Amino acid sequence: MALVELMRHWSEGVAAAENGDWSSALRSFATITEPRSKICFNIGCCHLVLGDLQKAEEAFTLTIELDKHLAVGYFQRGFVLFQKGKFSLALQDWGRAYTEMRGNQLIDYKILGLTFKLYSCEILHNIALAHAKEGNWTKAEENVLLALKQKVEPRHGTKLDKAMEDILKQKLFAPLKIPQGRIFQPNERLVEQLEKKDYLGKALVVASVVDKDSFSGFAPLQPKANNPPSRPKTPEILKDPTGEPHRVFLSLPQDSRGNASLPGNIVFVLNKCEDNWATVVFNGRKGIVPCNYLEPVELRFQSAQQTGVLSEDQSPHKQSDVPAPPADTPPGLPKSLKGQFFY
Repeated sequence: MALVELMRHWSEGVAAAENGDWSSALRSFATITEPRSKICFNIGCCHLVLGDLQKAEEAFTLTIELDKHLAVGYFQRGFVLFQKGKFSLALQDWGRAYTEMRGNQLIDYKILGLTFKLYSCEILHNIALAHAKEGNWTKAEENVLLALKQKVEPRHGTKLDKAMEDILKQKLFAPLKIPQGRIFQPNERLVEQLEKKDYLGKALVVASVVDKDSFSGFAPLQPKANNPPSRPKTPEILKDPTGEPHRVFLSLPQDSRGNASLPGNIVFVLNKCEDNWATVVFNGRKGIVPCNYLEPVELRFQSAQQTGVLSEDQSPHKQSDVPAPPADTPPGLPKSLKGQFFY
């Protein structure tokens, strides 16, 4: 049987056992072909709960054959044999279980999927009971005394003390057994890995909001707006000029804000003062420029649709025809206007 199917039936059987449906659990475990020792142990536990001691013995026998060092398997089959009245065989199984403890006081089977701890003192408790059943009270007393030396938990002392009292009175006592419902469970991580996982997810149908749109892809087509907003245009420097256009043919130093006028820029003179300074507009800002740095030019609109962009007339002056700078020194900047270039 494939590992996926084995894990599926194993998980179904454990789930049924947890719900108390031992018949369904038995059917799930029995469906597994070529079962391993843990599955056979679970089958034996199901038969034991259902009261079929013969089939329980057969299942635990197969468990031991598949794993000859499984102490809990000998312990459980010994209990079944004791229930069937086969006390000498039960004594042999419990003795083998004690041998497979290999000197340890307990074995925790949780790492193997069985929530159960097998204690050596509990095995000796049952061995003492088997000797008592056969009438060998001396051997029974010896095993209880040995068990008292290997007790681990306080509850062990209580049970062993009670067993010793019964032995001294040559009175039988009940055997210790694995609690009902304790069976081997599959590895959770392995079960999770064997489950089918949808890494891509479910496909989503993306519908377009456009009527009769046959588009298919990651996003639908979007309808066009009736009056889409126009894209903003690049600011036009020479839009609706006021004042007389002049060309600056000398470079001016930058003011405190980093503004400057370079040779060839067009400015619009608003007025000229008597101190040879002119108030001009450049790139939407006002400033002052020496009058002898300016040269009049003629401008015209580029298009009849009044785009607002002005261009220099080709005939009168061109950048290549810029005259040499005058030899006169420009007048000093009035104190009231210092630091106010193009702000």
